[in-house]
Amino acid sequence: MKNFKRAARIFVMIVFLVLGASSCKPEKEKIPTPEPERTPVKAPDQIVSVKQAKMMYDAYGERRVRIIEKYENEQNPEEKFDVARFGSYDYQTIKNYLRYIEQEAEKANVEIATLRFYFSNYPDQNEFEDGRKIKHPKQNSFFLIPTTRDEKNGDYAFYIYEDNDGNNIPMYLTDNLNPKNSANNGPDKVQEHQNSEASLVPKLSKSILFDKNKSLILNEGDMTPPPYRD
Repeated sequence: MKNFKRAARIFVMIVFLVLGASSCKPEKEKIPTPEPERTPVKAPDQIVSVKQAKMMYDAYGERRVRIIEKYENEQNPEEKFDVARFGSYDYQTIKNYLRYIEQEAEKANVEIATLRFYFSNYPDQNEFEDGRKIKHPKQNSFFLIPTTRDEKNGDYAFYIYEDNDGNNIPMYLTDNLNPKNSANNGPDKVQEHQNSEASLVPKLSKSILFDKNKSLILNEGDMTPPPYRD
């Protein structure tokens, strides 16, 4: 009996020693999973050479800048007008903008077909009707707006109308950014809403007309007139 108890104690001690030794073993180092290699991207067909870009830049200077300068200097001879030659956004702003319009298009169940660039010009005043400051009065500018594709009639720029039930509905615009009058331009109640607003255009400003809709238009980049950096 004593031998049995002694053997049992020895067995229990051996079990504890084995368990203790196994628990003290260092964990295997986790091998970091390598990031998948990026698939090389082919240059778009629309990429042009630096030489071609410089040629187009100079052509704009010869064929457009002089006309603009002449006109603006005639309007205000006391102050020399410098024509803006380029605008820019920081890269993160562009990435955020693309994510934003994709998000809003998805809410409205519409696919973005193209990203349209409009040439524009700031009015000769210090602020818009809603109080938003104008950084570069009279200067050329551009703005971006997404379009969606109508299989029968081509691409249309659009904005989002949110109804009282929280539904997001894409509203088509004509090429000159007026509301498109079409039976396909959202449900009947939205069309009636848009038509009734459009009929008030002579009485209401355009900013008021579009106030309760969700715009997808990007503007207010950093426009750069001369002098230039070497």
